Amino acid sequence: MILESEGWSDEQLRALRSEGAKIIGYISPLAWADWKGPVKWWWGPKERDEAWNAWWLSLGSPGWRYQFKKMCTGVLSRTDGLFLDNLDRLEQDRASLKPLRNLLLGLRKAWPQAYFVGNRGFAHLAGLKGGLDGVLFENLTDQAFSPNDRAWVREKLLGLQGTAVFALDYQTRCDPEEALRLRQRFPAMHYYLAPDETLQGISALTE
Repeated sequence: MILESEGWSDEQLRALRSEGAKIIGYISPLAWADWKGPVKWWWGPKERDEAWNAWWLSLGSPGWRYQFKKMCTGVLSRTDGLFLDNLDRLEQDRASLKPLRNLLLGLRKAWPQAYFVGNRGFAHLAGLKGGLDGVLFENLTDQAFSPNDRAWVREKLLGLQGTAVFALDYQTRCDPEEALRLRQRFPAMHYYLAPDETLQGISALTE
């Protein structure tokens, strides 16, 4: 289960584990959401993202590197791994790639049993080699995808062979026929169909 661990008590996490769940804590190495409060310890440039009510931050900043590592340590002390969101942002912030890989390799040494999953970031997965156990392919299919979009998805899935792939679709947007084709072509892929983009519920159509 991928979840924001700050929203769950230790007792709740223990209850989930007692049911056999592996808890992967959500964290973003490159974004700071407004609900977390002001970014008091930050210095250096940051970019506003009004669409998501967040700030883009860079691991090129020593202050953010220190704070992010501290955050990872806190999450790993309560969970079984990390889910690293927003890795596509590395396209605009390549200065964060090397610091992120070094940080992940360091966390691996400290928590050898932890599981690390990245959200997308396909263009830079080679640069994170050794740091991730798996990749989430969010919005695998979409009714609005063009033939070129679908070809791009298949190309990326082919390139991920040998890597654990977790695919997420949204019931409100997905193309069921394309999803079935991809699941048949890539049987090792772990596929989950969420009710909608809010991710506030668990679908009965999970596998």
